[in-house]
Amino acid sequence: MGIFLLGAFGMALLASALFCLLALGLFPWFRSGERKPGDFRPDQSAGSGSFQIEVRRGRAKPRVVRARSSELPLVGGVAMLFGIVLACILSGMLLNLNTDQWMLLGIILLVTVGFGIVGFIDDARKVYRGVGISEIQKGIGVILISGVAAGLLNRLVTSKDVTTRLAYPPYTQTPLIGQLLIKQPHAWLVFFIVMTIIVASATALAVDFSDGVDGLAGGLLFSASLAYAAILLDEGGPQRLPLIIGALALAGATLGYLPFNWPSSWRGGQHPRGKRWAKLIMGDTGSLALGGMLAVIAIVGRQELLLLVIGGAFVLEGLSAVISARILVKFFRRFLFVERFGSSRGFPHTEFPLPFLATPMHHHYDLLNVDKKRLVYGAWLLGAGLAVLGVATAVGPFTWERYLGRLVGLAILIAVWQAGPWTKAFFIGLEPLNTVQPATPRRLILCHGAPFRLFGMPLYRRIDAASITDQALREPAERLLLWQRLSVFDARALLGYFCYREGDIEDAHRIWDRIPDGNIEARPDLKEAIAEVTHAIAIQKGGQPPHHTDGMSGDASSSHWRAPTPSSGLNPARLQPLNGGPYHGDAGAYDGAMLWQANRWAAASGLTPPSSPSQDPGRTYPPVMSEPPAQPPAEESLREMAPLSASEDIASNAIVAHTSFPSAQRPSEAGDL
Repeated sequence: MGIFLLGAFGMALLASALFCLLALGLFPWFRSGERKPGDFRPDQSAGSGSFQIEVRRGRAKPRVVRARSSELPLVGGVAMLFGIVLACILSGMLLNLNTDQWMLLGIILLVTVGFGIVGFIDDARKVYRGVGISEIQKGIGVILISGVAAGLLNRLVTSKDVTTRLAYPPYTQTPLIGQLLIKQPHAWLVFFIVMTIIVASATALAVDFSDGVDGLAGGLLFSASLAYAAILLDEGGPQRLPLIIGALALAGATLGYLPFNWPSSWRGGQHPRGKRWAKLIMGDTGSLALGGMLAVIAIVGRQELLLLVIGGAFVLEGLSAVISARILVKFFRRFLFVERFGSSRGFPHTEFPLPFLATPMHHHYDLLNVDKKRLVYGAWLLGAGLAVLGVATAVGPFTWERYLGRLVGLAILIAVWQAGPWTKAFFIGLEPLNTVQPATPRRLILCHGAPFRLFGMPLYRRIDAASITDQALREPAERLLLWQRLSVFDARALLGYFCYREGDIEDAHRIWDRIPDGNIEARPDLKEAIAEVTHAIAIQKGGQPPHHTDGMSGDASSSHWRAPTPSSGLNPARLQPLNGGPYHGDAGAYDGAMLWQANRWAAASGLTPPSSPSQDPGRTYPPVMSEPPAQPPAEESLREMAPLSASEDIASNAIVAHTSFPSAQRPSEAGDL
């Protein structure tokens, strides 16, 4: 029998790998076109890159010719489903299952396919309509399948060891409700249906939340299913044979899928880095189906409470998304008044005291620029450790061993959860001291974590470094800001300001570019400083002509202005003439507006930009000059030239700023904070 059980694992592995190959060859165009709103990453599995399907219409049905998308094909889940069903049926035939065993195995496979259908509908809508089903629709579908599973298990499974018609421990031993479940008619039926809906729906959705990084959900499912197979094998009994077959088939299918979804250290976006090893993803079809199957096996095996330990990684992923995004954000928007902004609305939710930068939890560490491969390997190690603890808890001969295993598992989950708020805090520090030359100035660095060392090891991680040193901190109050924990947005704003004040506008622009637009809008002073720096960089990119007069360039369009360094505060002064003299143009034409503002350019040049892009989609404003600029006048003629009018100066500066505007990279493009 043991060989046949191993055969279930092997057949599922080979079938899953084979179906993945076939699906990848036959349906490479089955790719998601969904675009999710918000500032995040363009290389994730929902909302990246361009998407287009070319269809050739012939005499018969339209035929897909080519699909262009940065997404991976959503065929891994379907391939694993076929592998699991095939391996379970063949193993059942080889083991000569009886009628009751076939009934239980059939219910498990039917429920698994039902969850998969809900996920496939979501995946298909992403492919053909560019948007999946809503969260409410997905939730209703998962709850309906869970309810059907509860009814089938309670009414059709009658074997003594696996029946769910009668209440079983630990529920019968629970104070208050134990006797109620035993004595009151239909009390256990209602309780079992509600419990199955909660456990199966939560597990399926938690696995779905975890499927956001290559290899993450597949590796965690592999360790969890192997743990349940080990527990069921230890308990023994012929009626548990379908559960063992299902758990081993689930483990084999995920192992056969992992080579096609192996994690890598790649980064997407406008500036991709590294090679992505994954060739396909499981999609909602696989995550909902396999999560639901794991939950049903745990429920029928009467080990559903162990899911909190064995599936602890899924618990963390699901709770982080529900608590942070679904509960805390809505609660804070309604009841939390932020004194800094004088309101509870009008600023991004990332300004709230949330436990994570983004949810589910793996996105939090992804935004911290943690290497993806190391992140997934660490999650696999966590899942394997929790799986071992779960097995030890179930098979331990002594009560104290079982309770100790549960307490250790709970402590690990709490520690991992607390790592989120701990790593969410940022601070500005100094690079390590040069022991050879202690008097050497130390550069300012940006770190996240806690500004401490434990046993000589830092409890923080360096994220960024500025070009300026601690000598730029002029006041004692500024030195007090070092090593103080701040939000990532305030820490970057402060570090960029120090660079800006010292005249290193390139470094200030680079540091500020990592702050999302919404958080910049919530800081008007920072927004104004970024505008000044952006314009100053644009002028510098315009180049300097070879002729100079009194320290001034002959190119009047860019050299008469400079961005002065503010003396203090994040409220930089306006652009001033380079020679420090008075401005001779029409002061009313300037009016304190940004020099590169489109309507100012239009007013100065006599052109009117279109009110909407559809009026003139082929033209850009300010327009690109089709003729090369004239040669600068000689040095003698420059001395005789009258000062430019304000409108001419504003217009010329606008053209320079437009044509040499540095490309901004928000976190949605750059990939980290």
